[in-house]
Amino acid sequence: MLRKLDHTAMSSEYKNKIDVTDNDAEDSLTYSPYDVFSFNHNKSGDLKDSDYVTILNPIIVGMVNHVAKDSPALLSIVNQAITAIFQPSSIYISVRVREILFEGIEINCNVTDFAAKAVCAQMKSLSAIKAHDTKKNTFLFSVFGTKNATVGGRIKVGRGISNYKDTGRVLEIDGKKEINIWSTELCNRFRGTDGWIIPPLLEEGESVRVFGTDLCRNVEALPVGTDYMKGVHVRVYEATMGDMEHNEEDKCYCATPTTCMKKGLFDLSKCMGVPIIVTLPHFLETDPYYLERISGLEPIHDEHILKIILEPMTSTPLIAKKRAQLNLMVAAVPRITIMQNITEALHPIFWMEEGIVLEGPLLKKVQSIFIALKVLKVLNCVGLLASLVAIAYGAYGYYKNRKSIRVTPSHEPSNGGNEEVTRSTNVLIATLNGMEQKGHDNPALSGHEFSRYNI
Repeated sequence: MLRKLDHTAMSSEYKNKIDVTDNDAEDSLTYSPYDVFSFNHNKSGDLKDSDYVTILNPIIVGMVNHVAKDSPALLSIVNQAITAIFQPSSIYISVRVREILFEGIEINCNVTDFAAKAVCAQMKSLSAIKAHDTKKNTFLFSVFGTKNATVGGRIKVGRGISNYKDTGRVLEIDGKKEINIWSTELCNRFRGTDGWIIPPLLEEGESVRVFGTDLCRNVEALPVGTDYMKGVHVRVYEATMGDMEHNEEDKCYCATPTTCMKKGLFDLSKCMGVPIIVTLPHFLETDPYYLERISGLEPIHDEHILKIILEPMTSTPLIAKKRAQLNLMVAAVPRITIMQNITEALHPIFWMEEGIVLEGPLLKKVQSIFIALKVLKVLNCVGLLASLVAIAYGAYGYYKNRKSIRVTPSHEPSNGGNEEVTRSTNVLIATLNGMEQKGHDNPALSGHEFSRYNI
């Protein structure tokens, strides 16, 4: 999805893994990503890919920023080349949606001017520019054109069979166990998954790390709460672009040890070779300085934050929204004709949202797991209740009978010649009383007879 303030274009993305190989010895899987983008007419409503949008010209402004930073002495030559190649009237350009997304904005390099030829030769090496199929000395610039239906680099990830915590963890990219871009070893390591899968059994408070190949960096999503969605208990995670100015862990992304961008900004120069600065849409979670210098922006947390909503036991994402706004710094450049009277600001080009929403059969599979767990929980409760009832019944029976004494009658042997006698306690007492009345003395010692014995 590509968004401009007054235009939203919906595109469909089909992600696939090709040339997949398994390595049982190291419990890994290696593949090449293959993505296909296309304009989604159904979801775009009345909007069409032939509609025109006016945006900041990323080719001109990006080129000027790059030269102004690295070779300011060449700005006069660049100004001459801009006039010969683009004939611009301002730093803005009106193009069709399909051109900026897929087909590409044409760059006419059929020029004789020396400065223009030199600039065209440099532009050929940019990753977002490709040669026109039929027009000689003509190049095309687009957002997805060079990536569309193109095989990406080889990515090796853990399978998680030996250790479930390694599920999806990036081990190598193009045969390299780490990158060599940032200032510290920690930031050059792959410390997250490839984004396709997240390790299961996430503990409460545990974050989700993903290595973004488009950013050449690890992105950490922190747990911010829980929810109940579509019959499933879920955990909500959110991420930002960090704060390299104040956060020690993010300082490795600074241009120099003493030159750091403000909160919420990330420079793609070292990763992509272009001076594009990434933020969250509408400068959400970005230093207020940038929002104050641009009118028409309205950051809304729920609509613009980078978000993952997943079930923590299986780590199945029910909703995932990867959002990023592409920006270019603009400022007055005296030696560039169309940029002599520009106020300094971080200027948005557009913002994109790449997302998934779990629906249909896949959602039903997740729901069925939790229905089964609920049934099992109910059965466990019923079993526990039955056990408690049995224990209580047994205790009651014991308490009821504990004061009763069962007397078993005693019988004399039949061959002894004695008659069988059965006496109750009352009969025995009556007999004793009768004996006392007849003058029978009980041969017990009286009190005066104790003295007769040495007791």
